[in-house]
Amino acid sequence: MGDVTVPQPGGLKPKAAERIQSAAKDLFYRQGIRATGIEEVCRAADATKMSLYRSFPSKDALVAAVLSEDAATYDAWFAEVTAGAETPAAKLRAMVEAGAAKVALGAERGCPMLLAQAEFPDPEHPTHRLVAQCKARMRAAMVELARAAGAEPPELLADTLALLFDGAWASMPYLGSERAALVLRQGATAILDAALPPA
Repeated sequence: MGDVTVPQPGGLKPKAAERIQSAAKDLFYRQGIRATGIEEVCRAADATKMSLYRSFPSKDALVAAVLSEDAATYDAWFAEVTAGAETPAAKLRAMVEAGAAKVALGAERGCPMLLAQAEFPDPEHPTHRLVAQCKARMRAAMVELARAAGAEPPELLADTLALLFDGAWASMPYLGSERAALVLRQGATAILDAALPPA
């Protein structure tokens, strides 16, 4: 499959397109992208295949739109949970606390982008590349915070926190959500205490 272009909104999205993207988001997350056919998405969205292909030229384009929405949701979450913290170090700690609280809810399968990437391991596949780009942007934001907080080297702190977050989601099935959240919170706090200069 070739490159995909994320549909850019030219004004308001048609209602059918909104229903299709919402249905696809839910189905892709719950049962996987490869396991979900276009016909099933159309049935769930109460839409025709013609309506789907009018807004999303291919299944890859629909996947790209869903994953881009997930990335935007993460960006909004990141901005919201760090907004009240006054220093970069406090923002990192606020992010950890909010992330642990999210894991403790236990209602999700984990990171939708990592789940998608696992289905498409070929680094040249457009879905794999899209996830890699989104994750790189998220990492850059954490590196920037770590650098501003005085961590040295900031990349190591950001990558360690990212591993703890992804590990918490992945370990939920066998640790349970509460234990995974506790390990994330305590592990990240220990890492931050060791990596950041004293307040």
